[in-house]
Amino acid sequence: MTDVMPDNRNRFAVLIGRVLDPFLLSIPTTLVILSDLSLGEALQWSAVVLGMIVLPGALLKVQSERSNRPVYRRIVRNRLYAIGWGLILFCLLVLLILSAPRVVIACVGALAVWMPLQWAINRYVTKISMHAAVAAGCYTGLLVLGKLANPVILLVLTTLVILTLWARVVTRNHTLTQVIMGVLVGALPVLVVFPVVV
Repeated sequence: MTDVMPDNRNRFAVLIGRVLDPFLLSIPTTLVILSDLSLGEALQWSAVVLGMIVLPGALLKVQSERSNRPVYRRIVRNRLYAIGWGLILFCLLVLLILSAPRVVIACVGALAVWMPLQWAINRYVTKISMHAAVAAGCYTGLLVLGKLANPVILLVLTTLVILTLWARVVTRNHTLTQVIMGVLVGALPVLVVFPVVV
């Protein structure tokens, strides 16, 4: 199967995809989720999670692109998902050993459930939108934790999620079906793991 090359003519859609990149989106989401902790604790646990999962994942993506293995290709993503899942499981183990706050364990636990689902769909069904999955997962996590009680913040974040989904389709990185699958696969692990752990 040949992957469709993305169409970068819509500069606004491309900008949305870059600004709301899954690796970047996880940073403010993590800080907001940990906002009930002291500033020192929030920064400490953010550094652990972001340093063990997000930074290596982002560097792996950059390395893949520079090695002429662009991540828009479905086959390239399998390796990235496998390594990402390993990073997530290792981070979860470290968090359990260090007795991290339950909300931190819930976040990484949801990732541990999400990543193999994302990989399996990518491997056996179709390329699936990681942008959509991470946007939906972050949004669902904030919603479940009551961090979106302010109607203005709720409206802004809902708009950003919708823009992310729109941008993935407009730039031809994904079909509408791949984006919808990403939303479901991103949100469901949060809805399952958070109530059990938090």
